[in-house]
Amino acid sequence: MHFLFTINIFLVFSLALFRISAQLDCTAIPDGLQVAGNAINIPDNSVVPVALSANFNCSYTIKPPKNTFAKITLLNQLVGVNDVIIVTDGLQLTTKINRNYPNNVIFYVFPQTSTTVDVQNIDAASKFQMTITYTSLPPSTQRALQTGQNVNYFSLSTVQRKPISFSSDGSISLTLARSGYVYDKFDNYYIIDGDMDNPKSIQRLDNYQSKNFNSSGNIISIVGLDDLATHTTFILTPSTDLIGYTKFSGTTVNAVSPNVYVNAANEEKVRVVVVAKDANQLVLKKMGTLENENCKAYADTGTPSSPSNTLIDFKSDAYSLPQLFPYPYFSIIVENCDVNFNFSTTLPSNYYTIDSERNGFIFSPTFFNSEADNGYINITFAYTGDEKVQFAVDVDRVTMGNSNSQLDINIYDSKWNPTLSTVISGNQEGTRSRANGVYLNVRMTSATSTKLYWSLTSFSVSIFNLQFIIILAVCTMMISN
Repeated sequence: MHFLFTINIFLVFSLALFRISAQLDCTAIPDGLQVAGNAINIPDNSVVPVALSANFNCSYTIKPPKNTFAKITLLNQLVGVNDVIIVTDGLQLTTKINRNYPNNVIFYVFPQTSTTVDVQNIDAASKFQMTITYTSLPPSTQRALQTGQNVNYFSLSTVQRKPISFSSDGSISLTLARSGYVYDKFDNYYIIDGDMDNPKSIQRLDNYQSKNFNSSGNIISIVGLDDLATHTTFILTPSTDLIGYTKFSGTTVNAVSPNVYVNAANEEKVRVVVVAKDANQLVLKKMGTLENENCKAYADTGTPSSPSNTLIDFKSDAYSLPQLFPYPYFSIIVENCDVNFNFSTTLPSNYYTIDSERNGFIFSPTFFNSEADNGYINITFAYTGDEKVQFAVDVDRVTMGNSNSQLDINIYDSKWNPTLSTVISGNQEGTRSRANGVYLNVRMTSATSTKLYWSLTSFSVSIFNLQFIIILAVCTMMISN
């Protein structure tokens, strides 16, 4: 009798404990527990999935405080057809998890917002568990937008759990410059209109993959809560600078970059900022033909807000591809046509080796941005064919940054005997150097801003043209007599 009484007391106590545990699981998570450094396991403080009773219905609210974000790791072992876990965040994004959903699902909760997790269970065989961890964010780094020829661009990896606030004189436009890396995800990267402490609005970066975000004031902040975006760049521009463009976009070039397709048909004008990832140069490898007679397509050096230098007019200039741009960014402007471009950050190993007629441009980094440093530039193009050839170099523009600036243009024959040597130590435009030879050597110092156009032509073709002109002149004189 005493033994039975003891068993009954134990059963009553266990049932009571079960009711208390179930009740605790459905009560609000105390605010005092939702602090940085804490971790909460639900239900029943379990770290493994827990069987849910039939018709179990419970709602949990996660509310991280200021400067703290929460990470929800949800283990899904739902079995019933009608069993569901509904997650709704503070930006009104709803995710419905059922038995066909992955077993492990992760959500992030932005500081000072709330996310609810509603567990609606019918089948007694279903299980679930979630762990909530709270992590503090450092104070937002404050930066002012750079002006002049500087493009304000940053890798998304720089804002991973490190918020940055940018300020300007007026509204700021944020542009996402995607790369060809398709695995970058932006669900947990946030744009804050204003600063982190007093946000006017909070937006997911994922919603701005194909359009710009414009701040309502002169401050914009951005932060990422995970590591799932490593190949993408964001660009910040004063909103007023986008006036006059039908579309303003960006692209990040890396080893897996696809074609950059610019659609500017129907009297549109599109500007695309091309940014190199982890490199100080860009190489245009291929581009489509410009068949529309009204098409305009050109590359320039700077931002819309600053006086920029034209690099190449793709419609009217004669040039060969690939073409090197020795700077980590520049812009493409296209009007009234569609154009495909293909870029790389790697220069072909035979770029300076020439086996047939070719032409192109030579730029210094300071031509892109007067604040850049060229270092000492010393490049040589070498012709490896067996024809007689001639190099010609047109000085489009040379600007000397200081009294020590200098540009040397040298052409040599096959035995490295000089056939032309030109030294430029002052500002110059519109001059030409030309000589027979198989080597073209260009040297310049750090403060020299330079744009040169060079070409290699077959000497035999040049002689033929000269003979033709002489014969034509003689024939003309004979006819006139």
